[in-house]
Amino acid sequence: MNKKTKELTFHLVQKKDHQMILEWLEKPYVKEFYYGPGLKSTLRNLDLYVNGKRHNGEYHFDFWIVCFNEKPFGLFMTSPIEGPYDPKDPYNKWFEEGKEIITLDLLIGEEAYLGRGLAKRMIREFLLDKFPNAYKFLIDPEINNKKATHVYEKVGFKKVEEFLPKGHSVPNCMMHLYMSELNKKG
Repeated sequence: MNKKTKELTFHLVQKKDHQMILEWLEKPYVKEFYYGPGLKSTLRNLDLYVNGKRHNGEYHFDFWIVCFNEKPFGLFMTSPIEGPYDPKDPYNKWFEEGKEIITLDLLIGEEAYLGRGLAKRMIREFLLDKFPNAYKFLIDPEINNKKATHVYEKVGFKKVEEFLPKGHSVPNCMMHLYMSELNKKG
C-alpha cells in the first residue's frame, strides 16, 4: 500500500528496493551510526525481508521506504515489542500486555534530503499513518548522535534511560513517545 500523505509516501520494502538500501547503508554519513552488530542485524533482517520473511527467530520486523514526491529517500525499520516482559531485556522491559508498542529506526539515504527539515515531518506522518492505534513508540539512538536525538525530541520523544546494547561499545539512549502525546502535537 502506498498511501499519499501530502508529498510524503510510505510503502513496504520490496525486492526491487534491496540494492538501493544496501547503497544507502554504505554512505559515510549513514555508516557513522550503522556499523558493527547493529549493521549486521539490519543487513540480515533486510535480506530475510526481501525474501518474504518478517521474523528472524527472535522478533518480527518491517522495512518501509519513504518517498518525497515519489522519489525514495529514506528508510524506516519497525518492530513490535511482543514480550514477554523481561526487566533485564532492553526492549522487552517496556512490554505491556494488550498494548501495541513499536520500536523504530530510520535513516535518510539520499544526501539531497539531508538538512531540509524533513526528518521530524516524516517520522510524525509515518507514525500517524501506519500505526494510528499504537500505544507507544521506542527509539534508541547512540548517545553521541545528537542530531538524531534533537529531531526525536522535536517529534515528542522523551529520554528515558541510557543502556549498552549487546555487542556495542557506545551506549544508546532509550526514548519513548506515547501516541496520545503525538496526537496532541497536532
